[in-house]
Amino acid sequence: MPDDEPVRSRPRVGVTRTFPHLDHQRGLATSLQLRDAGWSGDAIRHAEGRTIQRVYPGVFAPHRGPMGPDDRLVAAHLWAGDGAVLTGRVALDRYGLPVSPLGNCLFLVPCTRRARRQADVATRRTARPVQVARHWEGLPVTTVAWALCDAAVLQGLTGEALRSTTIAALQRRLTHPRLLHDELAQRSTRGLRTVRAALQEFTEGAWSVPEAVLAELVRAAADLPPYLLNPVLTMPDGQVIGCPDGYFASAGVAVQVHSRQHHSGYDDEGRDLWSATVEKDATYVEHGIVVVPVTPSSIARRPEEVLERIRTVVRQNLGRDLSRIHVRQREIGA
Repeated sequence: MPDDEPVRSRPRVGVTRTFPHLDHQRGLATSLQLRDAGWSGDAIRHAEGRTIQRVYPGVFAPHRGPMGPDDRLVAAHLWAGDGAVLTGRVALDRYGLPVSPLGNCLFLVPCTRRARRQADVATRRTARPVQVARHWEGLPVTTVAWALCDAAVLQGLTGEALRSTTIAALQRRLTHPRLLHDELAQRSTRGLRTVRAALQEFTEGAWSVPEAVLAELVRAAADLPPYLLNPVLTMPDGQVIGCPDGYFASAGVAVQVHSRQHHSGYDDEGRDLWSATVEKDATYVEHGIVVVPVTPSSIARRPEEVLERIRTVVRQNLGRDLSRIHVRQREIGA
C-alpha cells in the first residue's frame, strides 16, 4: 500500500453481551456480576433504561417490566450484600404469619459492615451472631423470635397486631416459648412489653388473642370456678374427647371460641373446616359436656353479655359428677 494511501477505519463488529443467569437470583444480577460476565461500565450505563433496569443501586434486572414482590425481595438482598440476613416484618410474612410486611425489607449485617438505607430496604448492624433458621430461594431468614422482636422495635409492629402475631407464631410452632424467652432476655424492655405479655398468655394456655381476652374476663370474675385453657379431655381408657378452648372442670362446661376467619376453607381431604369445627361440639355433648359457643366479635363488643351467659350455664351445671372425664393440662409448647 502506498505511503500516502489514507488509512480507512475498519467497521466495529457488534459485541453481544449476555445477561448472566445465576442460581437463586430470579434473573437479577449485581454490577459486579455483570462485569464478570463481560459487561463494561459504559455498557451497563448504555443498557440501563433501554434493555435493562436498575432495581437498587448496583442491582439490575434484564428487562424494563414491572417487578413482583418476590423479585424485589431478592433484589433487596443483593443490594444488602453477602452475609445479610432477612428479619422483621417481611421475614414474618415469609413464615406465613398474619402481619402486613408493608413492603419494607430489613436485613441484619455484621458490625464490620455499615448500616445503609435505600428506598424500601435497609440494613442494620448487629454484634450478635445472627441465627439463620431457613432459606427462601437461597435468601437467609433469621428465626421467628428474632424477626418478631425486630418488627416490634424497629418497624412499628405494635398493639393487637403484635399480640396476635406472637401468639400465632407460638401456636403454629414456628417458634418455641423457650426460644422466644431467650431472645427477649437479649433485649431491653423497650417496645417488647406486648411480646412478653403475649408469651405469658400463651404459656398459660391461650392459643389466640380472643381466647386470652376471654380468659382475662373469666378469671376476673370472682364468682366463677377455675377456668382451664385448652386442656386435653380423655376417657378412662385414654380415648381423647377433645381439647376445648376453655373448660370449667367443676361444672363440665366447655367454652368454644368459634371464628370463621381461623376455621375457613378445606383440609387436605376436602372437608369443610368451619363445619368440622362446629360439629366437634357434638362430641363434647355426647360425653355429657355442656358447650357454650362464643365468637371473637362478641367477646370484643359485648364482653359482659358473654360473661353473663357463661356464668348462667356454669351455675346451672355445678356439682355434676364428671369424674369419668380426665383433664390434663398441656405442657408449654406441646
